Amino acid sequence: MTPKVLPRSVFAGRAASHAAGHIAGPAGAGDDAPLSWKLESDRVPLLSAREAEVFSLLGEGYSNRIVARELNITESAVKFHVTRVLGRLGVESRLQAGLVTHSHSRLYQGAVPHSMDTR
Repeated sequence: MTPKVLPRSVFAGRAASHAAGHIAGPAGAGDDAPLSWKLESDRVPLLSAREAEVFSLLGEGYSNRIVARELNITESAVKFHVTRVLGRLGVESRLQAGLVTHSHSRLYQGAVPHSMDTR
C-alpha cells in the first residue's frame, strides 16, 4: 500500500533538486536536464485566496485529507481547488505544483503573494 502523504524528507530532497534547476533527464540521457519553473511561478498571482492556501499546503506535501482538515473544508472542495491550481499554473501533477511553490519561494526570496498572505 502506498502512503497518501509523501514523506517530507523525500519531498524536500526532490524539491531541492528541482528547485536547483535540474531533474533527471529522459531515460538514457545520462545527464540532468535543466528545468525552470519560472513560467509557472509567474502564474501564482492568478490564484484565488483559497487556491493560494491549497497551493501552499501542496508545497508542504499534504494529502487532500490533511488540506481539508487544515482549511476546514471538505475533501471534495480540496479536489476542486487542486484541479483549479493545476490548471492555472499549467502543471500536470501535485508534485509539479509543490515544486512550483519551492521555485516561487526561491525566485521571490520567500515573498508571499498578497492572496497567499491569509494564514
